[in-house]
Amino acid sequence: MRIVYFGTPEFSASFLQHIADHSPDQLVAVVTQPDRPAGRGLHLRSSPVKLVAEKLQLPVFQPESLRDESFLEELRRLSPDLFVVIAFSILPAELLEIPRLGSINLHGSLLPRYRGAAPVQWAVVNGESESGLTIFQLDSKMDHGPVIEKVRLPIGENETASELFERLVEAGKPALLSALRKVEEGYQPLEQEHQLATRAPKLRKEDGRIDWNWSAEKIHNLIRGMQPWPAAWGFFEGKKIRFWESRRSNLEREAPVGRLLWDESVDALCIKTGDGWIEIVKLQPEGKRVMEGGEFWCGLQQRQELVVE
Repeated sequence: MRIVYFGTPEFSASFLQHIADHSPDQLVAVVTQPDRPAGRGLHLRSSPVKLVAEKLQLPVFQPESLRDESFLEELRRLSPDLFVVIAFSILPAELLEIPRLGSINLHGSLLPRYRGAAPVQWAVVNGESESGLTIFQLDSKMDHGPVIEKVRLPIGENETASELFERLVEAGKPALLSALRKVEEGYQPLEQEHQLATRAPKLRKEDGRIDWNWSAEKIHNLIRGMQPWPAAWGFFEGKKIRFWESRRSNLEREAPVGRLLWDESVDALCIKTGDGWIEIVKLQPEGKRVMEGGEFWCGLQQRQELVVE
């Protein structure tokens, strides 16, 4: 099949490389976001997908608008059989009409659950024990089309969204190759159970704010899920502090919510929550590097009535 690939971030770049290395299909072009200013010098930076495409010596399109007629005409001239879309914008109807066999998308959840921009993070934040990925045929609605392939993965009790992302990529590579063959062979995809749909909206910085009155489990899930961005965060002595890794704690001791102490029985920094304690393994004070909980505790000058907000 003649494939045009759509994608932008590192997550998507891995799949582009995998198709090039392991699929008999022909990649005829890649579509990605325009180069954007980044870093302190605000120099133009190419997307990870563009970098892979250039290494593979593939034509790259970076339209400002997906409805631009000259861009659409260029794609029509390529006579693509299929669009493969992974971590990209929603395609307008004008684009969806071009490929002979339609367009497929790989989504990081078990659809119809967690439709939207941040399915992996919200699954972890909500304490799900299982996630996975779905490869489906695109239609005019977001994450709505019929399903070609599904892969289920358990979520570990301490697994972060970043770690789950990595496992999803590895599980998704063979699933994508399988889906390509199904499309070529005329497989009839299965409609989603739309009445079971849930949402996974784009993350905002404020989504990472911890309320220490919550349960230890809810806070632990937030810390695991808000990675790599925006991270779970609170305040200590008026300065922002990010929390990168936590564990459930068996500590039993009365204290005000938000109180910090060192649990000598397990050598761990702990914080009082609404229903118990949570162990903080790694954290990052404002303006400093990520550090272990023990290093943070040793750096404190006063060890009485220490409270996070």
